[in-house]
Amino acid sequence: MTRILIYLAVLSMLLPGITISQEKLKLSEAINIALENNTTVSSLRKSLQIQELSTSSTRGQLYPDLSLNAGWTRNNTFSDGTVRFENGAPIIIPAQDSWINSFRLGLSTQVTIFDGFKNYSRVDLQKQNEQTVRIDLDKQMYDIAFSVNTAYFDVLKKEKVVGANEENLKDSQLQLERINEFLNVGKRTIADVYRQDVQVAQNELALERSKNELNKSKVDLLRAMNVSVDREIALEDQSIRTELSEAEIKMILERYTNTDQLYNQAVQKRYDYKAGIQQINTSKKIYEIDNKAVYWPSILGFANYSLNSANLGDITKSRSFNFGFSMNYPIFQGFNLSNKAQSSEIAIKQKQDNLRLLEIQIKSEIRKAYYDLETQFKQIEILQRNIKSAEQDKLLSEENYRVGFGILLDVQTASVKLNLLKIDLIRAYYDFLLAERQIQYYTGGLQY
Repeated sequence: MTRILIYLAVLSMLLPGITISQEKLKLSEAINIALENNTTVSSLRKSLQIQELSTSSTRGQLYPDLSLNAGWTRNNTFSDGTVRFENGAPIIIPAQDSWINSFRLGLSTQVTIFDGFKNYSRVDLQKQNEQTVRIDLDKQMYDIAFSVNTAYFDVLKKEKVVGANEENLKDSQLQLERINEFLNVGKRTIADVYRQDVQVAQNELALERSKNELNKSKVDLLRAMNVSVDREIALEDQSIRTELSEAEIKMILERYTNTDQLYNQAVQKRYDYKAGIQQINTSKKIYEIDNKAVYWPSILGFANYSLNSANLGDITKSRSFNFGFSMNYPIFQGFNLSNKAQSSEIAIKQKQDNLRLLEIQIKSEIRKAYYDLETQFKQIEILQRNIKSAEQDKLLSEENYRVGFGILLDVQTASVKLNLLKIDLIRAYYDFLLAERQIQYYTGGLQY
């Protein structure tokens, strides 16, 4: 496969009409691929299936069990015979060699009649465990979606940077052509040609470096998707707007100004917060079960029906049936039961403390994410103003150089400054879009 790609790459250089086809990839497709290929997601899905079976098994313990048992034994009794004396009189016991069959068939059943409703609480506990695995699965999928978002937007940003460097290279090449024309008519010296040629070379290097960064960002995206990094991809997603007006950007910023509202949304939707609440609910259910074990007895009901005979044909002629109840009440177990209940109660308080710490973390994450969004907005606003000024500086320096009032260095300095500002604007713009996704992630509103 690698040799084929190399061959096609060389061939495309020799024959410009031939290009290596690239796979068009949308953001939603990238996320779906990542979710399907992630081993942790696959493992959690299997864990959920196992937990569902465990819940079903625990629910089945509420019903009476029923067992069928059958058996056959064959006993041999052997004796050579002997003489036994009773009151001085001899009694002759003859030799004996006999075989006796025993056939048995029976049914037995047992059910927990009452144990302080611990059996029903155990079913609820299994359902809580099932919900815990579901939340862990949703959390893992949510985190993967955000990581793919981050890698996807990074590729989009670096594609734009490559485009900006390509435009800058074309501009410097055109400038080199103009200088050569000036040289031909005697208006410029060969030194200006060499200086501009150096500038073209520097721009070529900047373009190659940006292409290298783009290729590495694509590798990071493919790695986030858990696919082969040899795949050739091209990002194409009409749902992502890559050009927004200043009014639209400002509207996005105003959408997230109310951080208290964002916090309330986060505690309702964030999976880590749901997991914290779920851990408390599970600990409370465990405490309920352990507490009931201290104060309530267990009452079992049982019944047995059996057939017994030495001959299989006569097995129905000998029957027995019994049923009854048994009770068990723990009076003293070396403090095991009471200590277990107290440990469960302490675990609840620990989970509640962890949830309060998570609430503080959520508030700080949302607040800092909003600050990042606000900073990127201000940076975009400032860069746009600087670019307008830099464009005028470039035009002025080019015109002065054309009429002979300026030097080439002024043109090159203005061009470099303008290109750097354009690249900074591209980065700020995509960092702003990613900062918005960051807030959506922290508030539990990221769509995928």
